[in-house]
Amino acid sequence: MTAPPSPETVTTYLEDGARIAGILLVWGVLTWFFRYGLMAFPGLDVVFGFVGVLNAVLYVAYRTLDYHHALAEDG
Repeated sequence: MTAPPSPETVTTYLEDGARIAGILLVWGVLTWFFRYGLMAFPGLDVVFGFVGVLNAVLYVAYRTLDYHHALAEDG
């Protein structure tokens, strides 16, 4: 059994957290805009909200797969 790769630095984890927060902030602003600003398209606020959360989940899945690929390359 191989040892897992060394953990990333705290800075790397903070950068990833900031990216996730940025993703959610951008999609949250779009959601807010379509809910309270531009009401000509009802229901788009919910769509943008779901897309934003899905985008953040996909980013976390990407980072998880990236970690496992690095683990497989080291082994």
